[in-house]
Amino acid sequence: MVLNKALIILVFGCLISAAYFVWRNLDVEIEKFHIRGNLTAKEQVRVADLLAEQEFGGILSVDLDEVRLLLDGMGWTRDVTVRRIWPATLDISLVKETPVARWGEGMFISPAGNLLELPDAYPKLPSFEVGISSPREAMKVFRLVSHLAALSQQKVIALRQDMHGGWRVTLSSGVEVFLGTGRLSERMQRFNKVFKGLKGQGGAITYMDLRYHNGVAVRYKNSAEDEVLVASNG
Repeated sequence: MVLNKALIILVFGCLISAAYFVWRNLDVEIEKFHIRGNLTAKEQVRVADLLAEQEFGGILSVDLDEVRLLLDGMGWTRDVTVRRIWPATLDISLVKETPVARWGEGMFISPAGNLLELPDAYPKLPSFEVGISSPREAMKVFRLVSHLAALSQQKVIALRQDMHGGWRVTLSSGVEVFLGTGRLSERMQRFNKVFKGLKGQGGAITYMDLRYHNGVAVRYKNSAEDEVLVASNG
């Protein structure tokens, strides 16, 4: 009986030793990171540099959740998948957030209204300069105004909000539109009517103030004064 117990302990110890030996020989240092995803060259470099700075251990002992959290911390990844590829490669697949507009100096905003810090410049994106609203609130305004501006075949290239909450947009035609703090949908619809009515009548429109109750102030190129147009029935 004692002999059987000793034999069991010996066999169990041998199995542990063998497992440890196999683990030590298989848990080799990570030699390569395979990075996949629709990334720009600068984004690829950012990811590679971040991974190179870390000490993850061997291919078996590396904590995959730790790698995921590290890459999520860059602030522009929407989904990260990490898996081991034998014998010494980590396969990393990234789905990134797509920037919709530039936010202030050096930041970007996603379709969901999340702020992103990206290595690329994206100079052709619309610019946001927002005084008091959150990024998500600004995106709601941007979607509303963009939808209505498209009815006049225009795009929003700049969205601004002053410290009093007044919204101002610059359109692809070069017209700057002051919408104020409320009734944005109504005022953009009025803009479309006035812009359509004045288009082709001579003189390039540079500015419209829609804050009037049932009118609009219009400024033309090379004119120092605004012309106030009033529509009594809206």
